[in-house]
Order: sequence, then C-alpha cells, then structure tokens
Amino acid sequence: MKKKFFFVAALFAAAITTKSSAQITLPSIISSDYVCTSDNVYLIDGKVYVKDGATLFIDEGTVLKGVKKATADLSSALVITRSGRIEATGSPANPIVFTSAQASPRSGDWGGVVILGSAPLNRADTTIEGINLPSVPVGVDINYGGGGAGLGNANENKGIMNFVRIEYAGAAISPNNELNGLTMGGVGRGTILDFIEVLFGADDAFEWFGGTVNAKHLIAIAPDDDAFDFDFGYTGNIQFAVSQLRPEKNTYSSDPNGIESDNNATGAAANPRTNATISNMTVIGLEDSTTASENLPAPGSKRILNGARFRRASSLTVRNSIFMGFPVGVRFESASTQADASRFANNIVHGFRQVSRDASIPASNQQILGDVDFSNATIDLTDPFNPTAPDFRPSPSSPAVSGANFSGLTSTPANFFVPTSYRGAFPTNTNWNATWSRYIVFVN
Repeated sequence: MKKKFFFVAALFAAAITTKSSAQITLPSIISSDYVCTSDNVYLIDGKVYVKDGATLFIDEGTVLKGVKKATADLSSALVITRSGRIEATGSPANPIVFTSAQASPRSGDWGGVVILGSAPLNRADTTIEGINLPSVPVGVDINYGGGGAGLGNANENKGIMNFVRIEYAGAAISPNNELNGLTMGGVGRGTILDFIEVLFGADDAFEWFGGTVNAKHLIAIAPDDDAFDFDFGYTGNIQFAVSQLRPEKNTYSSDPNGIESDNNATGAAANPRTNATISNMTVIGLEDSTTASENLPAPGSKRILNGARFRRASSLTVRNSIFMGFPVGVRFESASTQADASRFANNIVHGFRQVSRDASIPASNQQILGDVDFSNATIDLTDPFNPTAPDFRPSPSSPAVSGANFSGLTSTPANFFVPTSYRGAFPTNTNWNATWSRYIVFVN
C-alpha cells in the first residue's frame, strides 16, 4: 500500500514540475487592473495600451514577449498612457523579462516599453514618437505632458519598474520618429525606475522626453543609436548607470553616442531647459581606435562618435563618471551648452582622437588621450569588453577607485545621490548587475 502511495505521489509531483506555462495574449486595450503572473507567458501582439486609471501589475519572474510585425510602424509595444500605471517589481533572482517572441531574436523585433505622463516639458503637450497615429484606437490618448510648456505634475507617480530586462526592442518608422527600449514621455519623479537593463535594441536604449523621473542602476548593451538620450526639458537625476557597445554588431546608426542631450529639436532657449543631473555613470565604447573610428569605412570600423554629446542648447550636470572607447570623449555643440561645460566635473574622460571638443573641461577631470590599441589601458576596469561576463568594476590600481566629489551636487529628493569615493558605476567590491542582468554574444 505504501509503495502505491509513493508511486502516485511521485507521478503527481512530476506532473507539477513538468507543467508548461500557458501563453496568453494581452488585450490591445487594458482599461481595468490586470495582473500578469509568472506561471504564464504573455504576448504583446501589436500595441497594448493601458488607460483609464488601470494598473498593469507584473509579478516577479514573469516573461512577456513582443510579436514581430511586418513593418516598423506596426511594431508591438506596451504603452502606459497618461491615465494608466505599471507595477513591475522583479527581484535579483527572478527579474521581469520583456523580450522577442522570435525563435532567433534580433534588434528591433518589437517596439519596447513606453511610459507617458503629465510631468513638465519645455513644449506644448505632444504625441509620443514611434507610433503610427492612424493606427491608434479611438479613445486612446498617446499624448504626454502637463498642459503646456513648464506645466504639469513634477511629482507624478506612474508606478514602478524594478529588476526588469528589455531585450531586442525598438522601432524606427522614419528619421527622428522611433521607439526605444524604454521610452519615457513626461514621466514624473514619483515613479520608481531601478535596476533596468536594455540590451540589443534598435535606436536608443533609454530616452527621456521631458519629465522629472529619476533612475538608478541602468544598463544599456549595444543599442543601435544612443545609450542615454535626453530631450524636451528633462530635469531628472541618474546615478549608477553603465553602457557597453559591442564590436560584433555589424552597424550602428549614423549618429551613435553614449549620451545625447538636446534642449529641443531646434536648439531654442525653451524652459525648463534639458539638464540631466548624472553621477557614477560608466560609458564604454569600443576597445581600439580602428574599430571605433568615425572616419574609416564600415563594417570594419563601427563609426561611433562621442562618449557624451551635449547640443542644441542643452545644459548638463555630470560628475564622478567614466567615458571611454569613443573617438571623442565629450562634445559641447552650442554656445549655451559650451557655457555650461564647467558643470562637467570630477570625471575620467578618454578619447582616441580628442578628449573634449568645442569647449574645454575643468581640471578636476582626468583626461586620457590616445590608448589607441586598448582604451582601458589607463582606466583599468576589470574586464569591460567581455561579451558574456563583463566586469565593469575598477581594479584596485584604477584611478576610478577614488576622486569622486559630491560637493554642491543637488537633487530632488535631496537624498537621491548616494555619496561614493569611487568614480563610475561600480565600486571594486560590489557587482550590482549580478544575477538579474544578461550578457550574450550579439547575433546580427
């Protein structure tokens, strides 16, 4: 009798452990609270809009897959509208994963995650880029902003994204009309963004269109264009962020930078003025000057440009960070931007050809020119170019283990920035990207 009981129990246990997840297609419009659980896989098939006060709850460990469409303007994407919210709370052991539904995924298989809010912009409210307007269902609002230039709720809370990966996303309908890995339009600082990775995306990894939202622990791996892009009066704070380009990628965009920052498309003196306040960022281009060159022919050279590019009247505050592996370390392209170059301080800046362009940077920055065969020679991070297990921590002999300065660095809330002694995104003894992030060899 006991043998029969144990046999039945074993079969029952086996049935539980081998149970396959259900595959559920999300509705195109979510207008009441909706919960995604980790025992299912969810398909984003076309645009999915969260609206009318609804919150999309996503449990830790849940996988959501974007369905590839025939054209970029039809790309699948999750859109949290101004009247919707998202609560996506993963964990180091069980991150939430947004990825491609393709068996062999590639950059741009789907359109990524979009969050729209009512925080201030430096322009009138507008529709978010990358969505074909005639395709938007009746009654769905894809505008962002708070009612006019400088107006809105700076403290608006759109929810939380914590321990989240976004893979193979992005969509380019036309030049300057794209979706990114994570696209944010007018998102307020009540929103929590922490421990988010965007990898192998078309266009930018992260793009902020106005708003005030803060973010920590961001990872951008091999975006087609920029790793971190700021527009239309973004005034939030960012600490502990890293980006890495990959040489096995055939091509990058015509204008790839680590940071790209614009006040607006024309460079007008609109307020609030774009001014991302950044500390402890590590921006990594490519290992050698030939591969990184913007002048030598592709595909041998990837023709990347600047570790950081501030232009079109954008302001800036950048401290305690590392820029390496680009032809130009940092560039300031307009008169008002050049006037703020003094706010780029206490960083380590490497450039194969130029450390800074169009304006000089303060002596508090460590400037490294050359190292044409190995951009990490002087900076001495542990293993920053490793494709499957990068280690972005400084070695004990690296100049990045010290030299940080937080004097006068302000933020809202006042305690947002965590003072460190080290420069860059990582200390020597902590790998905050462990367990939840992903690194693989890029497949074109």
